[in-house]
Formats: sequence, C-alpha cells, structure tokens
Amino acid sequence: MALLAACGALLTAGCGGGASSAAMPAAVPSERTIEVLSLPRNCVVEMAGEYMGATPLKISVPATPDGRWQGSPGTIHAISVSTPNNRFVETKKWRGGDPIPQRLLFRPPYAQR
Repeated sequence: MALLAACGALLTAGCGGGASSAAMPAAVPSERTIEVLSLPRNCVVEMAGEYMGATPLKISVPATPDGRWQGSPGTIHAISVSTPNNRFVETKKWRGGDPIPQRLLFRPPYAQR
C-alpha cells in the first residue's frame, strides 16, 4: 500500500501550483480557410495547378500565426465555361507573407455587366 501511495505521489508531483501550472497557450493553427465564390457558380477552381473543386467551396491554405500566406508564391485559377466555345480563366496570385483573405470572388468578364 505504501508503494502504491509513493507511486501516486510521484505521478502527481509537478502538477501542483506555481509557475509550472500556468495554462499552456492554445496551439496556433497552421492553416486558414478561404471561401471561394464565383458569378456564375460552378467555376472549376485550381490552386497551384491542383484541382480543388467547383464554386462555391472552402479551401485550407498554409498560414503563419498572424494569418499570412506561408510558403512559395502561387496562383488560384477559376475556370468558367459559358458556352461550349467560350472558356474564361481568372487568376488570383499570392506571395509568401501576403495577408490571407477570408473570401475570394471570381467574376469572368461576361458576368460583370
């Protein structure tokens, strides 16, 4: 019994008061989410050459703790097909350190009237 009590005391040592009991800071997210919208809907979205889905959608991107792009420069393309013969591509570019927007809106030229 004494051995059990000694083991319990060792396990709880350091869990008491003092500076060591201060709450650990919450983990800072290493990603941010961007809502990607388009007019018209259903534009194909590619990021850094990779298919992400069709609008509307949300994508996660690597971020610094203060909400800036982390990593290499890149692009996000929204590809809209209005008719079988028309295809419009709109591009948004970023560099490492640029602020990450909460939303991106893509509007091909024919939708801006």
